Amino acid sequence: MSDPAATADVQDFVEFCVPLTGFTAFDLYATDIAGVYLDTARRQVGPERFETFWTAWKQAVTDGGGPQDLTPTHREVARALAYLWYTGAWPRLAPAAHADLRREKANTEFVVTPEAYVEGLVWRTFHGHPAGAKPPGFGTWGVRPPAPPEVQELRAGLGVRDVAYRTGLDAEVSPEDIPAHLLPGFRAGRHVPPSEVPVATAPGTVEEDNA
Repeated sequence: MSDPAATADVQDFVEFCVPLTGFTAFDLYATDIAGVYLDTARRQVGPERFETFWTAWKQAVTDGGGPQDLTPTHREVARALAYLWYTGAWPRLAPAAHADLRREKANTEFVVTPEAYVEGLVWRTFHGHPAGAKPPGFGTWGVRPPAPPEVQELRAGLGVRDVAYRTGLDAEVSPEDIPAHLLPGFRAGRHVPPSEVPVATAPGTVEEDNA
């Protein structure tokens, strides 16, 4: 018999991972690995520190904000969670965040389970499949994948149609109008930890630096 508290924790985890991943709760549950990801995050961050992060993240989402409303350490944990959902691997954290969390774990990337690799959300972003698993079927290579949905369609599916779209900005803007310096940089490869990926610049920083 399942533990009701554990089930509630997973439901809460999935609900607030929706805005973190951009996938619906249905998609996250469909991986059948949400509980493993929650346990992994708790072990890697530490139960008490993860709870502190999770409370801050839920408050930010409830207030209509996002990662920009978190502390640098909490943003690193949020980035690690997104990385976990997409790749099935827990990444190497930024050294400063690793130290701030007082982690006793080795600060290295590792794949959580073989199933996590197979269920990584990254494969769904381009209608692909993990090498060596979940083959799409004979001849499907010749079928054009469906066109990516429009932003408003995605937002409607995530239940955030009326939530202000913010990426380090003070007001809602069209995704196409977001300045390039507020978007994350290109990620060169899996060996590059999330902490080394260029992050969005805070509003006003570019102007101040060039003044």
